[in-house]
Amino acid sequence: MKRVLLPVLLMALLSCHTRNNSNAPVNTANMVVPLVSTPLFYTQLKGKLGNKEITMQLLKTAPHLFRGYYCDDSTGQPIPLWGTLDSTLVNIYEETNNSSEDRLFSGYFSDDGKFNGVWHGDGTSYHFELHTDLKNAIPLKVFYQIDSAKLVPSLSKSPVGTITNSFIWPDSLVDSTIARFIISQVTGSSRTTDPQKFLRKGIDSFILSYRYSAKDADSSEFSDNTTALSWNWTTDNDMKVVYNTWPLLVMEKYTYNFTGGAHGNWGATYYTLDLSKHKVLTPDDIFKPGYKEAVSRLLDKAFRKRFNMSEEDALDQNLLVKNIPPNNNMIVTGKGVAFSYVPYEIGPYALGQVTLYIPFTEMKGILK
Repeated sequence: MKRVLLPVLLMALLSCHTRNNSNAPVNTANMVVPLVSTPLFYTQLKGKLGNKEITMQLLKTAPHLFRGYYCDDSTGQPIPLWGTLDSTLVNIYEETNNSSEDRLFSGYFSDDGKFNGVWHGDGTSYHFELHTDLKNAIPLKVFYQIDSAKLVPSLSKSPVGTITNSFIWPDSLVDSTIARFIISQVTGSSRTTDPQKFLRKGIDSFILSYRYSAKDADSSEFSDNTTALSWNWTTDNDMKVVYNTWPLLVMEKYTYNFTGGAHGNWGATYYTLDLSKHKVLTPDDIFKPGYKEAVSRLLDKAFRKRFNMSEEDALDQNLLVKNIPPNNNMIVTGKGVAFSYVPYEIGPYALGQVTLYIPFTEMKGILK
């Protein structure tokens, strides 16, 4: 068994949120996250990309792995990011539908909380200078662990199960009541207080269920090179920050599981936390009664635009549904709302997870 442990760490949404934006209970205006020397971190970066003001939610969730989101501040649409560290060079890629050309931020971190370099994409490039800006944001830490175990410890060529866990946790500066609310949404329990124990609990649970699954299996499968591969189970859990401006904190929980078969199962669930009310927002909190039909039309429109479909093309040519219904897997930013659909929810596995963003400007008649 191998083990690595590295703890370290809206237009306003509603008028009341706008009024509260300057009243964040934590003074983080001058906080700086040392991006080079901090093993794992969460930070919010702001600056210019070309002539656009952007905000980036960036997490170092493993020793050489970065995750997060960024948005053009004028639109608020969150764009997912992933990245790697090559010596000191940081490459942060946008996750897009366009596979013909990478869109990426390539540059260097500094311990004064800056990320400077060149953005490449769309046949052009721009210099960017991003700096730490956690004003009106909740400071967070990141915890990470990877572990593996043999399916049959006594078998020298036993299949191996591997699990990685990464999650966010409120910084010690955060008000205790708000911290408890965030922790309850991270862990699913209001009684969990120790991030290390929570980290280990998830890993031990995976290993226990992995080995238990072999109890009634045909042992000949474990030594056959072909069938043994299906027993190399994998679970990856990680968390990201999508939006972080008081009073809203939007978290993503991502899970990938391979337990044999043709492919693994994966998906991301989003939680929009109103920290001032200690509440997870649902569409009923945002929209007027009877909103579903109107939002569905806007989601259909957003899907057609994203996947270059004309008005004449039926959605069920590519989807499992004729129209896209709003669900509760919702992201709320300062400029709009996104609904996200895991594989098989509205489309085939090959389509992946589909996230559709609607600006508030298109929803004026249905917002509360």
